[in-house]
Amino acid sequence: MNKLDKLVAIAVVIGLIFMVALASCLPVARSNLSGNQPPTAVIDSVAPTEVAYGDRVTFVGHGVDADGDIVAYVWKSSIDGELSTSANFETSSLSQGTHTIWFKVQDDKGVWSAELPVVVMVVPQGVFKPRIKAFTAEPSVITEGSSSVLSWSVSGASVVTIDPGMGNVPAVGSRVISPTRTTTYLLMASNDAGAVSATVQVAVTSASLLRRLELYSVVGEEGQVRRDGYVEQEPQVGDTKNGTPVQAFLSFDISMIPERAIIKAAYLDLTAASTFGEPFRNLGMLRAYECRYGTLSSKNFVVSPSEGVPLHSFSFLIDEPVTSSLLVSAIQNRVKEGSTRFQLRLQFDKPYFYNNQGDYVAFWEGKSRLLIEYQE
Repeated sequence: MNKLDKLVAIAVVIGLIFMVALASCLPVARSNLSGNQPPTAVIDSVAPTEVAYGDRVTFVGHGVDADGDIVAYVWKSSIDGELSTSANFETSSLSQGTHTIWFKVQDDKGVWSAELPVVVMVVPQGVFKPRIKAFTAEPSVITEGSSSVLSWSVSGASVVTIDPGMGNVPAVGSRVISPTRTTTYLLMASNDAGAVSATVQVAVTSASLLRRLELYSVVGEEGQVRRDGYVEQEPQVGDTKNGTPVQAFLSFDISMIPERAIIKAAYLDLTAASTFGEPFRNLGMLRAYECRYGTLSSKNFVVSPSEGVPLHSFSFLIDEPVTSSLLVSAIQNRVKEGSTRFQLRLQFDKPYFYNNQGDYVAFWEGKSRLLIEYQE
């Protein structure tokens, strides 16, 4: 080998050694999300999807993450941009036009889901017929001499009337009524596009036929279950200081109600509860679900999304008992099957909000009430 060939060979060897050394010093790109499954966004409902300008649209969604928790939400419009960072919200300020609304969620490892679209059309007032959002009577069954509250909400109407006996009324309102006999109320709403109507009945029964029960939650059967499996007799719902989600469970003894009884009204009274921290601000709506758990155990904790339809939802604790037709129906079903217990699970929309403090509602043992009116 001549001198030139030797120099070339040496240069090649030195180059290879330098490349190997350089490669050993370079950082290796590794994903710190190895094995993480991306979350999935779910749009539960958007209603209505065709609306007059200035009317309210309600958005309800949630996220599912098989290996973690959902920590963030984003709703955005193709016209108005970002609308909300909450799972559920309402707005009456959408601009006129056809909106493509996108919804996505983020897991606790920083990964966003794919965006889900839904189309909402906002048109000028008067293009659609009026919409009756609600027309209810609570309670719908009263005894002679008692009262009910008639409530209504109408959008897009130029004239709203309720008969008998009320005439013209505002688009949104309520009124205490005391009919002396069973009465059907008719709501009529009209504008230039047409008219719509709805009815609600208030049944009047004899006071001598109606029985009332005041039931307190059963101490020893109620309590709390945390996501980490901890079970405690004190019923609380929210999260702990370290961010552990907590769900509350209440149990009521309905064994004294005859199987053939007809439930006329039911009220859940949580007015004895106490609020700690800011659970409604940080965790969203508090919802009550029927939960036939029997004896309370760690398996009764329900990972979001919630199972079943809420019997009632709270945006804050009110100072009077609450009722709903779903609550009445649920109790009626348990009575018909001869069950001795009516049991509830309470949980917030968001499982937790880590802020180094506990945000929760304490119901205290034996302080929650269930008020039931029934006929045999």
